[in-house]
Amino acid sequence: MLSFCGQRLPLGFSSSISIQAVDYQSQASLATAFKGQDAIIEAFNPAAAEYQKKVVDAAIDAGVQQLITPDFSSDTFNEYAEGLIIFEPKIKAQKHLEMRAREGKLAWTAIVVGAFYDWAGIRKRAFWVDGRQCSITIFGSGDQKTSISSIDRVGAATVMVLKNTEEFKNRPAYFADWSVSTNELVEILKSLRPTIKWNVNRVPVATLFAEAKQMWDEDTVKGVKERLSTKAYQYLGTYGVFEEQNRYGGDFSGKVEKGWEKDVGELREGFHNLLEEFET
Repeated sequence: MLSFCGQRLPLGFSSSISIQAVDYQSQASLATAFKGQDAIIEAFNPAAAEYQKKVVDAAIDAGVQQLITPDFSSDTFNEYAEGLIIFEPKIKAQKHLEMRAREGKLAWTAIVVGAFYDWAGIRKRAFWVDGRQCSITIFGSGDQKTSISSIDRVGAATVMVLKNTEEFKNRPAYFADWSVSTNELVEILKSLRPTIKWNVNRVPVATLFAEAKQMWDEDTVKGVKERLSTKAYQYLGTYGVFEEQNRYGGDFSGKVEKGWEKDVGELREGFHNLLEEFET
C-alpha cells in the first residue's frame, strides 16, 4: 500500500494502462514510448523541465498531435515571471515548444490552475491553513487575492482542453475554482468553526524576495542542482503568489475561462469538507 495525503492507496494501475520505462535523456527512447499516441499530458515536476526539449522533439518524431505542458500551477506566462528565477527552466523550455509549434508539427496547451488549496495548501500544510494545529498563515496584509483550485480541477480542465483542442490551441488556458484573499478565508473558517480559536501567524512578504534571492545565490555557490525542495525555491514561489501588487499574476481571475469559477457557497463547502477530514 502507498500512503498519499493521509490516505492508503493500493500500488499498481488498471490493467488497461500501459506502463513504459523511458530514458529522458534519449529522444529515441521517448519517441518509442509516444508512438501511436494522439496527445501527451506532461505531469512531471518543475525539476524535469530540462528534458522538455527532448520530450517535444520526440513527440514530433512520434507523430503526436497535442501536448499538454507541465504547468498546472502558477502563471509562468506572466510578463514578470522570469524575474522569480524558479521559472527560468520552464520558460526556456516553453520557447522551444512554441518554436516547434510554429512549424505546424504539433499543438500545445498550458493549463494554469493556481495553488492547490486542498492538497498543498491544507492537507500538506504547505501554507495557509493547518487544520490540526488550528492555525492560519497570512502573508503580507492578507488582502492580496490568489487564484486557487482543488486538485481534481487538473483532471476536469484537461478533459475540457482535449475535447476542445482548437479552442485552446497554442495558448495558456486558465482554470481556477476561486480567487480569494487570505483574510476572506480567515472569515470563512471562523464562521465554519466559530468555537475554535484560530492562531493567526503573520509573515511579512515585502522582504521575502531579497531573503530568497540570497539563499538562492548561496545554494548556487554550494553547487545545489535540485532546487525544488530548497527554502529558496519555496520562498520565491510564495512571494510570487502573495506579492501585494499582483506583479506575478497570483490572482489571474481576469483570465479564467468563462463560466469556470465557482461561487462562494461552494468555497465554503469545500473548506467545510476539508475541516471534517482533520476532525475524523
